[in-house]
Amino acid sequence: MGLHAFTLLLLTSSLCISNGDQPVEEFTVTTRDEQPLGGSYKLHPHSAEVQRVAKKAVEDFNQRSESDFRLLSVTSAEYRVTNVINYKIDAVIGKTKCPESEGPDLESCVLERKMWQRKCNFEVTFDPRDDTYGFFQPSCE
Repeated sequence: MGLHAFTLLLLTSSLCISNGDQPVEEFTVTTRDEQPLGGSYKLHPHSAEVQRVAKKAVEDFNQRSESDFRLLSVTSAEYRVTNVINYKIDAVIGKTKCPESEGPDLESCVLERKMWQRKCNFEVTFDPRDDTYGFFQPSCE
């Protein structure tokens, strides 16, 4: 009887070992390029959103300037969402020959010489709750 109990115990142990944990299927984990909340995101410089905000920034720039400038190109743009949308836009603007007092359509104005082009960094906020823009003093070279 002791031999039978020992054999039964041995058989049960080997059965438990042989039916133990099955191999775990391994998965490859790949990371996504996710930005943290409040992080900056790149925007395509030619997108309609960037062009709209850049033109608003140039309009504000013209109100502070003695001359009228026109948006020539946007070289880079990014945004960050907080309680408002914060845009940082690098653009090239050109001085026009149109008189400021006439309130001209800047797209039809003739540009001054190439030396009157300026590279500017515009910082603009947009509040979608009340559809308002805020402008910071641009830095231009």
